[in-house]
Amino acid sequence: MNNISWRAIRAFIQVADAGSFTAAARDSGFSKANLSQLVTELETTLDIQLLYRTTRQLRLTEIGEGYYLRCKQAMQQLDSAAEWASESKGGLEGNIRINAVGGVIGESLIAPLVIKFQQANPGVRVHLDFSSTRVDLIQDQYDLVIRMGSLPDSSLIVRKLHTIKTRYVASPKFLQEYGPIEKPADLASVPLISGSVDQWLLTRGKNQQVVQVENSTKLISGRVMHRAAIEGLGITRLADIYVQADIASGRLVEILPGWSESTELSMVCPPLRHQLLRVRNLMQWLKEGFADIYLQALTVSPIE
Repeated sequence: MNNISWRAIRAFIQVADAGSFTAAARDSGFSKANLSQLVTELETTLDIQLLYRTTRQLRLTEIGEGYYLRCKQAMQQLDSAAEWASESKGGLEGNIRINAVGGVIGESLIAPLVIKFQQANPGVRVHLDFSSTRVDLIQDQYDLVIRMGSLPDSSLIVRKLHTIKTRYVASPKFLQEYGPIEKPADLASVPLISGSVDQWLLTRGKNQQVVQVENSTKLISGRVMHRAAIEGLGITRLADIYVQADIASGRLVEILPGWSESTELSMVCPPLRHQLLRVRNLMQWLKEGFADIYLQALTVSPIE
């Protein structure tokens, strides 16, 4: 087994990731023939078939799937070890891939802090995206994810960033026509504005009320939901950063204040990536700067 080539293992991982030799050759810059030769050599050395090959498709054998997962994890550990050793020479260098919540929180708060971090550390190259889909921190190779809500995977490094208050709001004009709204059940008979969820879970102490919102006006953007509420289209549910300034100015009215909710905004990092000094420093930078920038944002309406 000591004769196994690391190049062959990397080639196998590239092919498995890409789903074909052609795609792997395009992504890696190696020739299709070279990748095929390396994978064949690996199978010969192991005396195991790792891939089923046909003219139309390529897929992993059962043993190939297990070998792929173990090799990929091992390669990630080796890559992280190499990056850690390189960082020990002094100075922060390398890439940091971040996936974060979007909207006002991501674009107006997280992004400015990340930009300032990169300005202070020119050797670091940050890749920041705001895709709303749940990502797999291991498979998608993100260094850091910033998410709201529950985080079930206890194997990851989690650091609380802030507590976000959720508020239910409507315009004064809307409430003159449809109000008053005194209890959660009243929401069933008035126009609502929702985002990507089909139900709202309202909590007050130990009491919980579920409001179905599948028949609401759906606007998959916090900024657009906020504007629609100001225009009197309906009642909406938004984080305080969207609505606090307008509640203070009277442009929006908070309804059911006893039913407001709190949601944790957290930074999540794979243990291997947390070993990297540049990732830990960025997390500390965000932690130290986020509360102040969030408080400042509460005083300004997003539509101004």
